[in-house]
Amino acid sequence: MRPLEFVHIADVHLGYAQYNLRERLEDFNRAFREAVDKILEIKPDFVLICGDLFHHPRPSNETLEFAIEQLCRLRRASIPVLAIDGSHDSAPNSVTGTILRPLDSAGLLTYLPRRPGSSIEIGDCYIYGIGYLRSRARRAELADYLAEVPPAPDPSKFNIMAFHLALSLRELGVPSHAAVSPSDLPKGFDYYAGGHIHKPFLARLAELGLPGEGFLAYSGSTETVSYREAGEEKGFFLVRVSADKDIEVERVRIERARKFVVFEEDVTGLSPSEASRRVAERVRALDERGAVIVPIITGSLPPGVLRSDLDISLVRSAAELALTVRPVVRVEEAEIEELPSIIEGRENLRSRAYKYFIEVFRSRAPEGLKPEELARVAVDLIEPLLSGDKNRVRELLEGLA
Repeated sequence: MRPLEFVHIADVHLGYAQYNLRERLEDFNRAFREAVDKILEIKPDFVLICGDLFHHPRPSNETLEFAIEQLCRLRRASIPVLAIDGSHDSAPNSVTGTILRPLDSAGLLTYLPRRPGSSIEIGDCYIYGIGYLRSRARRAELADYLAEVPPAPDPSKFNIMAFHLALSLRELGVPSHAAVSPSDLPKGFDYYAGGHIHKPFLARLAELGLPGEGFLAYSGSTETVSYREAGEEKGFFLVRVSADKDIEVERVRIERARKFVVFEEDVTGLSPSEASRRVAERVRALDERGAVIVPIITGSLPPGVLRSDLDISLVRSAAELALTVRPVVRVEEAEIEELPSIIEGRENLRSRAYKYFIEVFRSRAPEGLKPEELARVAVDLIEPLLSGDKNRVRELLEGLA
């Protein structure tokens, strides 16, 4: 076969104004523009986008225009772009459809699930892509998809499968109940190109106990979508394939991704004012121009003290150079029995609500979030929702980002 090289990229999340900041929306644009700049220098045979080009299924006109501008740059350079939808930019309903369809119709990319056989051939390369699987029963849905649109890898060609879902790999820390097993993927492919996991990952199939001599890869995201991934390098993979189907994978780094400074501070035994001052002091010490600072406040509060007693505004205002400070409050409140009896009724209600939400989120928690954390936020949301405190509601929800 003829040697080839292609770019594997995913989780671009155009249009994400993280923390409701215009600067963060522009960061995601800048990361994709830098990626396109590098792709134009590389001049690969094609680009494969494995889901979540957009952060929303219905991006704004501004975001859509920016995406079109970048895709036009690739089209002018005669670099084909292939894409599948992800968890964020898949069709919100059967009527609307995914935003990738009109981009396909305009000739700016090839939306693989729209093609016969959900596939395309470019030279000596066969590329098969599956649409995003929305059902919680993803293993069954994947099996149904593969039965309805069976892949047809050709041993004489280089075969790629594109997907956007979490695989239950120990190395990725994805729990098995929330993911598809790697063994559920169809056989016969040389490179499994994944999206949805924002941590870059690359392993030979044999290392994962799978048949074949190729690779399974997640290219990771191009910008920081959650503070939990702040330590992960941003970029994409450049894959080179020789005439003998030997594979070389190079990591291409996005150099201008926004810096996140994430730290934990245990405030056990401190009063609310002492705890707030301590965290604020750490923020001042770590202040850095343009950074996003995320203090994670942990520990246990004294009896009778609530998380809402912490002076979060003091923490937020402690930095002078950073773009923003976004505290995440994970402190534990004292057991309900230890609280003064005067608020026993109210706090018993909180306790019952917390236990209820724990049970709910144990089976429904999104990937990467703990049921206990979601339950705490759900309980904390009750009062500001009832009182109409929109700022507090926004603050609690942003703490999950």
